[in-house]
Amino acid sequence: MADAEVLAVFTPVGDQRVLAAVMAMGGCKGRVILTSGGAFGVLDDASDEMAAKVGQVVSNFVKTMPVVVLDRKDGQITAIEWRAGARGEALPPGLALDNAPGVVLSVMSGSQDFDEVAALHEDKVADARMSKWKAFRSLRAVAKEAKGRLSQ
Repeated sequence: MADAEVLAVFTPVGDQRVLAAVMAMGGCKGRVILTSGGAFGVLDDASDEMAAKVGQVVSNFVKTMPVVVLDRKDGQITAIEWRAGARGEALPPGLALDNAPGVVLSVMSGSQDFDEVAALHEDKVADARMSKWKAFRSLRAVAKEAKGRLSQ
């Protein structure tokens, strides 16, 4: 399992449905789980091209906060920070994962795959394999829900 390629994005976004919708709208298919530190999305495509795409798409949405794109190939983990659509510096993996939630560490280290983690937290998982139209509607629904909570 540790040799499997994994491409993931870790964000401060506090709702897995938001990250899933943003990923889907940007053509980045995968699944997302909410962790204690934010939303963590694992992509279906682990290519270098997809790493750049998801970094740009998600960091353009979050804008003011850093997004970390994590990649594991041949047992090596790389971590790249993205901000406002621009690729930043490579981070030392140990530093990038130092205070990461257990879910992120488990998946990135290869001790568990996303399916194993998701099975334990089904209520915190969202699918980013939807059409762009469905993703847009999902994002609107989450925004309406948040607005309703704020006005109470």
